[in-house]
Amino acid sequence: MELHITRWKRYGHDRLYANLPEGPAVGWADVTSGEITVLRAEYRDDVTAVLTQHLQKLDETAPPNRTPETTARRPVLPPLTEADDLAVNPPGAALRDLLDETGPGLVERGVSRLLRRPTEWDTWRKGLAGERRVGAELNRLARHGWHVLHSVPSANQVDINHLLIGPGGVFSINTKHHHRKAVWVGDDSVKVDHGKPAPTHASAGRKPSE
Repeated sequence: MELHITRWKRYGHDRLYANLPEGPAVGWADVTSGEITVLRAEYRDDVTAVLTQHLQKLDETAPPNRTPETTARRPVLPPLTEADDLAVNPPGAALRDLLDETGPGLVERGVSRLLRRPTEWDTWRKGLAGERRVGAELNRLARHGWHVLHSVPSANQVDINHLLIGPGGVFSINTKHHHRKAVWVGDDSVKVDHGKPAPTHASAGRKPSE
């Protein structure tokens, strides 16, 4: 039996209808999914055959799928490596690397210590010791559901000393060394040796001084 095929698009649907010569539809196919629905069982074979044939013709005449080419043009990030894992950074890693790369050599350090002569690197070494001490204290919070990252790289060759993440939020912590000075910390400000109060809150979180 010859069936007439008509295409119907409306309300977001795209269908092919198989109709008898006198007009009534006996089945239809969803162009998008390819699913065929038979409306009258006695015409099942004819409906399935003719709709399958027309669906194949549509596939052959359809424009090629451009999705793979579009995807290929998108920038692809390089795969992450173990070196990109911030969780393995120990406290003071940035200062440690800086001292190793540009600090004084073993002989110069020995002479300076022997003569008790201060160097420009002493401040960095004190900062390294401070970050390690603060980092050790922050690591103890792990048993209370907190996670801490150390020496998180930032822009302009600077780093976030510590990034504390946990139930109370996210806090960036900057370690400072104030030798033999009184440090007062309040809810919203901090003072060193009764100096001008500095706010402890910033857009990235709370930054207490140590």
